[in-house]
Amino acid sequence: MKLLFVTPPMGNWAPWGNRHLACNPLHSQLAAFLREKKAAEVEVLDCRALELNDEQMMDEIGRRKPDVVFFGTLIAAAGGAGPLNRFHAAMKRIKEKSPKTITVAGGLMYTAIPREIMQENPQIDFVIVSVFGDCEYTMWELLEELKSPAPNFSDITGLCYRRDGKIDLNPRRGLITNLDELPMPAYDLFPMDRYYGYSVIPNYNEALTSRGCEGACHFCYEWWLVDPRNPRDFTTHRTRGGNKVAEEMELLSKKYGVKVITFMDDDFNSDRQKMVDLIEELEKRKLDLHWFILGRAQNFIRDADLIPRLRKVGMFQVLIGIDGGTDEEIAEARKGPMKVGVKELKEIIQYLRQNDISTVGTYLNGFWEDDESKIRQRSHAVDEIDPDLVMIQLLNPIPGSPIYKRAIKENIIEIKDLSLWDLEHCVMPTKHLTRKRLGELTAWAFQAFYSKPGRIERILNGYSAPYVRMKFLSYKENAAKYEKGAVEDAVAI
Repeated sequence: MKLLFVTPPMGNWAPWGNRHLACNPLHSQLAAFLREKKAAEVEVLDCRALELNDEQMMDEIGRRKPDVVFFGTLIAAAGGAGPLNRFHAAMKRIKEKSPKTITVAGGLMYTAIPREIMQENPQIDFVIVSVFGDCEYTMWELLEELKSPAPNFSDITGLCYRRDGKIDLNPRRGLITNLDELPMPAYDLFPMDRYYGYSVIPNYNEALTSRGCEGACHFCYEWWLVDPRNPRDFTTHRTRGGNKVAEEMELLSKKYGVKVITFMDDDFNSDRQKMVDLIEELEKRKLDLHWFILGRAQNFIRDADLIPRLRKVGMFQVLIGIDGGTDEEIAEARKGPMKVGVKELKEIIQYLRQNDISTVGTYLNGFWEDDESKIRQRSHAVDEIDPDLVMIQLLNPIPGSPIYKRAIKENIIEIKDLSLWDLEHCVMPTKHLTRKRLGELTAWAFQAFYSKPGRIERILNGYSAPYVRMKFLSYKENAAKYEKGAVEDAVAI
């Protein structure tokens, strides 16, 4: 049996420019697992990296003649829900040309609303209903059953499928508790020399080392990766150990020439022992690598003693969610332990800066109670916290999340086209603001942040890692296009 992982032709988040490409971590990890189990002959087709259009994609799929194709992603930063329409269009083309080819989908959104997606997309044969990418065992069992002359899918936990004209959803599958048991991602299947960061950084890639998040913030995109039958799985954070992470970094560096890595974990530094072990391993291995992580402020505060060593082993920039303009708003957004407020955020960002580590602060506009004063207060608080870069995103009501349930109940979602559910576009108004006014105020907040005297100069010349400057200049170049596209409802993905 031949299995082909497909990333169809599509764009990416407009702020990152036209050329932001990296391995799909769901594909690379799942491919490695299935290859190890000898479940199928595994191949990858990354049309974005290979610059193939739809016709060329179909030609290549026709040449390879897969029995099964898999589509999906884990990372909201790949474009939010935007890629789903691309996945579904590609699967439709495949079915039209080769009806016997089996189509499987997994990852973002598929886990949260599998029945609804399959009802709307008859070209999908199976959906893997996993938690944070735990597709491995369900996909393995599915492939084995497909080899049977009379397959029976009813006993495969975590599977949604069609039977007798209806859509069946099997019982949920338990979590993989030990991620260290999984093999290294199958990077050898990917065109590694094609990956490029933020339109300006060659020798680039992205990786995931953990699943789950302790936060479970009520607005989070990751609700799309949670089976709603057991939402507690969200906060069951699992991670590879620091030794394994260092091993993957060495593989990327020495075998594939990667110089810059973005770790796309929602909470890379959740586990202190992981960070201690990672530092010790990297101090031994002495890799020529720069790396950027997403983490929670309370964990940076907890590990303040590690920060100087982290910089010495290559961590040059971190992303921290700010999540509000007042201590009360920040506390409401975060459901995890150890709440932090504006004062603590400001202090840890200053400490990171003192250690030559740049910061990116993110927050959302578009909550139901948002009015002009709240948005301006949020902007002023972020100005006081003073990260180097700010990414202001617009709330999309994520299926399965508390905010989604309210939005459905109040019937306030105005944009149903998933191509625009990318955190760049307003898809619903607030109680006090139209979508247009919300977009205008968000554009004002961007401009107000970067117009502060000295801020841009600090970004350009305040850090030793050249990638801080390179990323900012790329972002600055794309900012006007990004804002204009969002206002005009232009599709970026």
